[in-house]
This record gives sequence, C-alpha cells and structure tokens, in this order.
Amino acid sequence: MKFDVVAVSLDSGSLGATAYDNTMQALKTLEADGQLDKLKLSGTVMIKPNFTQPPNPSLKFGPRNSDLTIHNHVCTDPYTIKAACDFVIDHGGKALICEGTKWPGGTRGVYLQTGCEPLLEGSKAVLFDTSTESPAQRVKIRPARVWLEDFAEMDVHEVFSQVDVILNLAKLKCHSNALITGAVKNMYGSLEPSQRRAEGHFCADPLWTRISRRRMAEGYKKLCETFVQVHSGILNTFGMDEICVIEGVISGEGDGPLFQPATPRQENVVLASVNNPATIDAAESYYVGYSPEFLRNFAQYALHEMNFAADDELLDSYGEQYFLKLAEESGMGRTRDFSAYVISPQASEIMPGHMLGLMRRGDVFALPTFVRHAANTPLYDRVPEPDYEFKVEVTA
Repeated sequence: MKFDVVAVSLDSGSLGATAYDNTMQALKTLEADGQLDKLKLSGTVMIKPNFTQPPNPSLKFGPRNSDLTIHNHVCTDPYTIKAACDFVIDHGGKALICEGTKWPGGTRGVYLQTGCEPLLEGSKAVLFDTSTESPAQRVKIRPARVWLEDFAEMDVHEVFSQVDVILNLAKLKCHSNALITGAVKNMYGSLEPSQRRAEGHFCADPLWTRISRRRMAEGYKKLCETFVQVHSGILNTFGMDEICVIEGVISGEGDGPLFQPATPRQENVVLASVNNPATIDAAESYYVGYSPEFLRNFAQYALHEMNFAADDELLDSYGEQYFLKLAEESGMGRTRDFSAYVISPQASEIMPGHMLGLMRRGDVFALPTFVRHAANTPLYDRVPEPDYEFKVEVTA
C-alpha cells in the first residue's frame, strides 16, 4: 500500500483524545507503510508546532469566550504535540519542541497558555526557544531556488544544524495574506531575527491596515516567495528528513491566522506526509474546498462583479495557489495527481487527493477577505481597481 498523504478523521470522544489518537494513528500509518524506515527517529527530532498569538483576550484580535480553550483554531493542539513527542521518545529519540514566537510572554508563555507544560510534565520532551539575540546564535540558509532576492540568504537558529529529523506540526487554518497556512508556511516562524518575518509581509496585511487590491496582491506574491524560500532554505542547507503533520481537530476558517476574525470549526482531521510539505498543503487545500477550479471560478465571478473581463492567464493565476506552485518547483512534492489514504468511521481506503473534500464536515471553508476582493494573484500589476482599499473588520 503506497500513498502520498494519510488523512485520519476519527472521534475518540474528547477533543484531547481525538487530537492525540488521530495524530498517533497518522504517524503509525506512515510507519506501517515503510515511509519512516530511513528516518533517524532515534536521533534528535525537532518538533515544530505552530505557536502564534496566545489565548489572551486583552490582545488585539484576541479570542472570544468560545475560543478560551487549549483546543482552539490558532495554535497546534497540545495533545497533537504530546502524541508527536511520545512517538519520538518511543523510538529512542530526543524530542526537542522548537519555536520562536515574539507574542507577549514569548515562546514559553505560549507553551504555558496552550496547556503544553502540564500535559508534557514528566516526559523527556524539551522546550527550546529558537529566538536569537545575536548573530553568533544564527546560521545561514540558502533555498534551492530564489524568486525574491531580498531573501536569497537568511538566518535561523543554529539548533537546526544539530537535528536529524523535523516533525513539522502545522495547524489547519485559513490565512488573511496567504489563503491557507500549513506545513510549508509553518517553518516561516523559524526566520531570524524575528523582524525579518514582519519584513516578509511587506506591510501588506489587511488585518492591521487599509490596503489597495494591487498592493495586497503584491504582498501576497512576495510573502509566498518568502516563506517558500525559508522552508526550502532549511531543507536545502541541512538536508534533514521532514515528517509533516497538519492538525485540524479544531480548524480555522476565514481571516486567520489569529483568534479573530477567524472562526473555529470542528473537523477532527489530522493529515500527515513524509518529505512532501507541498503535497500535504495541497491536500489541506482540497480538504477545505480550495481546489484550483473553485478558486478560479470564484475569481471569475468576483471580477465579473467589478465589470472586469479577465483572460485565461489571469484566471489561472487565481486558481493556482502561488506558494504551492513555487513549493513544487522547489522539490517539495507534487500538488496534483497525488494519493491519500483516508481513515474515517465510514471507510479506510486510498483515494485521489483531489477528493479529500468528501471528508469535510460542512461547506467549503469561508474565504479570507483578500480573496473575496480578488487580490490573490501574483500578477498584481493586472489587478483591477488598484486604488480601491479594503480592510478586514472584526465584528463584535
């Protein structure tokens, strides 16, 4: 049995048990298929979760009352992190939980507020803050391909040179600048010093300011290039293997990646793949409903509402997520014509990856605002009404 991505969607009762069991099932399925045979799991394994805005209601775009739980749509579920740590430790490896967030409280603050510390207390897993204070703590990385010269050479914490495997624990959620955030973008939080991450957004963030369609599209193009080059740079420079997991027990739709205005939805799904970050992100896109056909058709409708007649080249650029195209060109896996092994209450079977939306528990995920404003194209100089401005609004 050979497949490119495994998708597990079972219900173990509580959210914590579901996150743990589905993550462990996904990892064990990869192992049973022989896909982990050549990986050095007995060595040092970097477990890279998605730690972003902590669940603090006082922060801008902070959570609603319904989001005040460790099982939320923003940070990787702590039970998924525990499952990954247990899996590594059971294989004789050193589990190093690595993140470098600059939100209030820092990496340790998010680790505490998401419930990781009490859950992992007594285990052999170690938290490691990849934030750096000086160039002496950093090493240079260079991507396999360069689209954006400003990020042709970058820095990450030197710990990357000391690990054997990366276990990339991304969160299944939409993104207000990049459409989705998954395995490829999750490594962007490793870029150092931290202000470089803000530079990568090119001041094109509709969560924080009013922005024109054309400026947003330019920011979308450059951000996609930046985070693909970061991920490619890490793999290209250090040459380690990567297990990718996307946890979507509680997923986020709309204008993520923060608590608001994104909204949570329970999906109970965990995706996993080996050395194929682009493929698993394509699987995530099909799962949430963002197929190339859907995105192209939506763009055609949105542009028609603006009385703008788009040619096939422009419409195709809307349909094909730009970062997936670049990631595939960088050797991170296929984004079309891949297979998925689905484990659900209804069946356990291999299906074409483009059919993963059949597992979804509801309608297509709500689109981010910039997509609804037809700014999700790298062909930014062709975006209609370049001076029209919009901003993501948070409703009470």
